[in-house]
Amino acid sequence: MVAPSPEVQGGISYVVRLMVKYAPENLLYQVCPTLTQRTGVSHIKDQPLRYAFGVLGNLLFFKRSLPSIKKLSKSADLVHVHFASGGSTFRKYLVARLLHRYNTPYILHAHGGGYREFYSRAPAFVKTRIHWMLRNSEGLIVLSEQWREFYKGLLGSCTRPIWVMPNPVELPEYWQPTPSETLRLLFLGRMGEHKGTNRILQAVARLPEPLRERVHLYMAGDGDVDAVRRLAAELGLQAQTDIRNWIEGADKERWLRETNAFILPSRAEGLPMAMLEAMAYGKALIVSPVGGIPEFVSDGQEGFLVPPDDIGAISRAIATLAENPELWAQMGRAARARVEPLDVKRYMERMVEIYRGVLASTLNRSK
Repeated sequence: MVAPSPEVQGGISYVVRLMVKYAPENLLYQVCPTLTQRTGVSHIKDQPLRYAFGVLGNLLFFKRSLPSIKKLSKSADLVHVHFASGGSTFRKYLVARLLHRYNTPYILHAHGGGYREFYSRAPAFVKTRIHWMLRNSEGLIVLSEQWREFYKGLLGSCTRPIWVMPNPVELPEYWQPTPSETLRLLFLGRMGEHKGTNRILQAVARLPEPLRERVHLYMAGDGDVDAVRRLAAELGLQAQTDIRNWIEGADKERWLRETNAFILPSRAEGLPMAMLEAMAYGKALIVSPVGGIPEFVSDGQEGFLVPPDDIGAISRAIATLAENPELWAQMGRAARARVEPLDVKRYMERMVEIYRGVLASTLNRSK
């Protein structure tokens, strides 16, 4: 697999870790990272100097990774290339050229909620290279039916398989939601306008005081964490918020177990891993109808679908859950049932079927 390093904070790396962890015995992955946590820059775009040095470090690391990818291309049966918008596309295009030169078959795995906007703003020469990368692959994995239609349009008359594979989840054995007097809301992800962290705080601040006191907000992630803390203080929400930098392992699992609902009024998404994890733990949802989310969340069933910039709608959804503990418990049970088919073990069974089909097809072409 060609992907960000598994230690990178983010959804793609989480998927990579799950795939490696649950790979069956007859499948051997070798992960060739093209990005590390230290060289990632998407979370510091608002800091020009750090961003510039980060981009330079990113390029140097990628240059050093090319020999190992070249070596891999001569020995691997198949290469699984994960990509998203921005620099990820440029790096993976160069990888695809290298694999094509050595006649090594590869499949692409599309991530990221902003690819439609990235593509629409890209100059013609970038679009040409994206088309080349797609059309010379053996097929494309996408996260939802909506994304299948988008990439089908980019492929045009070129026929390549497009497999819809929503992100996998680990299903915890303990997950039953328990009604309580306090609504504990969970946010996990990059803090900033895109994911709606400020709008979440403003929505909580709009609640009538007696109700607001029954809502506690747990937030963790990267991005501008300090700015989110400052806004919480300005809105008088310090006593009701726990705002941390990125958490993983036992701390993350504890928050997933102890909270009641998950909130993500994002402006664009592929299919957010944080949401799927929360659903696996039986959390009711307050999310926006973007990307692949509406294919897994029906308004009023697993949670509420709210316009990402409508603070009033976000606030009303929070109020409804806070006033009705039995409702968020019911929605949590529905959310868990909705993601049970995404169990990573089933996911890997289907992934092996895809690999076998691609290898059989390439073998037939070579005869």
